[in-house]
Amino acid sequence: MAITKLSNEARLQCFWIVYFYELEKILNAQKEELLNIKFQSEESNTDEYIKRFLKQIIQENNTIQNCTLEKIVLIENEARITVKLSNFYSFEISEVLLPEELDPQLKSDIAKSKRSVYTNPDLLLKVEGYALTQYESLEIKSTKQNAIPGSSVQQVAPNEWVVFIKRAKESIEVTTGQYINSITEKLPFPDRSPRPQIAFNTLSRWNQKNRVVKEKELIFQVDSIANENKLKLLEDWQDYLAEQWLEVVKAETKKKNEKWFNNALRKFSAKLLRQSANMTHLELKQWINDIENLTE
Repeated sequence: MAITKLSNEARLQCFWIVYFYELEKILNAQKEELLNIKFQSEESNTDEYIKRFLKQIIQENNTIQNCTLEKIVLIENEARITVKLSNFYSFEISEVLLPEELDPQLKSDIAKSKRSVYTNPDLLLKVEGYALTQYESLEIKSTKQNAIPGSSVQQVAPNEWVVFIKRAKESIEVTTGQYINSITEKLPFPDRSPRPQIAFNTLSRWNQKNRVVKEKELIFQVDSIANENKLKLLEDWQDYLAEQWLEVVKAETKKKNEKWFNNALRKFSAKLLRQSANMTHLELKQWINDIENLTE
């Protein structure tokens, strides 16, 4: 089913899907330049140089008018729509702002639009077209490995766009997508605020499965079930951790190189079970109610 009449908001979402697909291709065609970017300063990581590099690339490639694709196909559950890319040609990224270029009003607007705790975006993109002006934040992640701790659970914006860079001494790869599609569904034991794990390979594999080009059509499929699981991790991370810990306690064998906390969990669980074993059914029920009443 071909659809040409879309709301401006829907047009914009389609534009971003196509735009970041194209941006990924552009960046992977400039690997030599990316390899020359400085990612470390003395002993600390720095993203200053990659931010400035990406700002320049986006400013030079700020529309999808030169895209060789002709259509985008969106699939979610049983729904499928096909839209010509010409519906999005009027969108243009008119400004690319670094964190230090954000004025107080922009910071306030960003904070109001987020369900999460405010942090400066790595880049802020201003897009205009079809009588619409909006700002879109862009997250930049780089790693020498694959999986890394992501943003703290209070700061994650699931639908935020991310440029994910995997680098080695003589090679570099780039993949792009929405932040939620980089989450691995692993939540390491928190030392401070929980930071759900994200991985380059997770986002890359998601793209291979759900973002496919066929005969000049970009086919983009939303994985609703996977998204629900990841949103649960973000929205009720304490319950998610509790489920993980329960699996540790129920396991009949130990894995190699387990975290120290798994042993503490087993000791605590054994003490809890011994104490509950000496309670009557009524006492146990009351104790469970008391614990749940103290749970936020």
